[in-house]
Amino acid sequence: MFTITPLAGALGAEIGGVALATLRDEQTWQEIHRAFLDHSVIVFRDQALAPEHLMRVGARFGEPCFYPFVAGMEGYPYIFEVVKEAEETKNFGGNWHSDTTYLKQPPLATLLHAVETPTHGGDTLFSSTRAAYDALSEGMRRMVDGLVGVNSAALKYGGGRTTMHKNIGGMKVHDTDSAGQYEAEHPVARTHPETGRKALYVSRGHTIRFKDMSEDESHPLIEWLQAHQTRPEFTCRVRWAPGTLTVWDNRCTQHNAINDYHGQRRRMRRLTVGAQTPL
Repeated sequence: MFTITPLAGALGAEIGGVALATLRDEQTWQEIHRAFLDHSVIVFRDQALAPEHLMRVGARFGEPCFYPFVAGMEGYPYIFEVVKEAEETKNFGGNWHSDTTYLKQPPLATLLHAVETPTHGGDTLFSSTRAAYDALSEGMRRMVDGLVGVNSAALKYGGGRTTMHKNIGGMKVHDTDSAGQYEAEHPVARTHPETGRKALYVSRGHTIRFKDMSEDESHPLIEWLQAHQTRPEFTCRVRWAPGTLTVWDNRCTQHNAINDYHGQRRRMRRLTVGAQTPL
């Protein structure tokens, strides 16, 4: 039976009763898409997905997107493995962000499939930037509605992308020296093209300043918005196990991979889809 079980009040749902690798029923796919729009983060358990299956599932949400800094799997250039080895202490994605906002057309969705997980730890937190926008005061909404964020891949406030990736040895990292060349301007409050609802689209990791403002002027508000949109009441938590697939809507969420499993290996496969210009 097809089931939808919410994970938290603000966002997230676990979907049961489907085997995605063999699912062909169009009505069920429509229900999955509706759950994706309603809950922003959808979780499927016990999914046996080879890379070709992951590509087919991803195609239901959009065309595949390249990630510029990590090499794809052999034969599947759009999928790359997110690996933290047992001896490593740094992880990939360990900060609040929406994926690749420094691109002119960021992906609308990310798919992450668990292959190997630690016995405990390694969860991912998600926040609803839509709920965070709705909770702003009328005056603050008017302010952010008029702002444009300048987003960079350089990870300036995290010590630099090249420095970060040098500390991650389990992944095929490349081309990080060009990170500063990836820069894009997007509205700080973007409108979801399918739901018509607004969501915050700003992060400490990627937004370096607001258009027509200096970094010093921009930084305090970026910090405030980052703290606001990750308040506990806007979040949910996904616990991973081998075979878990999570799909999230980058247009109205942020996520943070928790780095609390030193001494254990974690291996995931990631695919982003649906390049789209934020409006």
